[in-house]
Amino acid sequence: MKFKKKYIAGLAIIACLLWSTAFAGVKIGFEYMPKPFTFAGLRFTLAGLFLIPFSWKRNSFSQLVLHRKVITYVVFLNTAVGYALYYIAMSYVGGATAAIVIGSGPLITAIMTHFTMDNDKMNKYKALSIFFGLLGIVIIMVNSKPLTPVGQREIFGIILLLINSTLTSFANIKVAQIKNGISGVFLTTNQMLWGGLILLGMGRIFEGKIDFVQPINFYIVLIWLALVSAVAFSIWFFLIQVDNVKVSELNMFKFFIPVSGAIISWIILPNESPNLISFIGMGCVFGALIVNHISSKK
Repeated sequence: MKFKKKYIAGLAIIACLLWSTAFAGVKIGFEYMPKPFTFAGLRFTLAGLFLIPFSWKRNSFSQLVLHRKVITYVVFLNTAVGYALYYIAMSYVGGATAAIVIGSGPLITAIMTHFTMDNDKMNKYKALSIFFGLLGIVIIMVNSKPLTPVGQREIFGIILLLINSTLTSFANIKVAQIKNGISGVFLTTNQMLWGGLILLGMGRIFEGKIDFVQPINFYIVLIWLALVSAVAFSIWFFLIQVDNVKVSELNMFKFFIPVSGAIISWIILPNESPNLISFIGMGCVFGALIVNHISSKK
């Protein structure tokens, strides 16, 4: 199965724009439920339930058995472990900072695909992209004032986000290795549902009972975050399995996330505002996208 480049780009940008809204959404949700495992578990379990009517078919059980390994990878790496780290990190860093750091994900993916996929090797343009992206991350870390107690907490959160990006990249590679093998919606349903239930179990152990008595604003944010996960991951897993798509090149579209995610956070969150160093770091990360675009043209 092949797709035109413009359709691939359009779908990838839609998924990234959806993910961009999640940083501000998570920060707002934390104001009502400061329990990272429980909050994440509710979000992803709900997303899985949303997708069940669209993913269930007669051969669903056989698909589950046939692709149990890759499903296990995405359940644990993307959701159960990856988003556990993500939600813990979000309690230490601002929404805009998180968006910029998560934007480094394509760089990590480019490095990993060089060593794991024969048709997706490193070249000088990807190397230059990695340089610009890493420079942007270093600038963001310096901006967090790492020698102060508050800055040290933020650095810890940034490290957790980078680990999350690494786990997600590995899971994406595993999905790409079974081209046309499994429906993106079906894979997302299993990832969200089982990963969400695992997170809810972790929340019950470490955070206690769930307090369902919350303001309507919390449930609006929760439903939106669940829809974001359901739609964006379904699009992404579909694109990863398209024949003429390389994982590293597709992931370069995630450089839209730091720009749009940071802007959305600055607009929505009252305690966050941009400064010159943030713009410089964002510019470096976005510059990596431009270099990669030049690479794909060539």
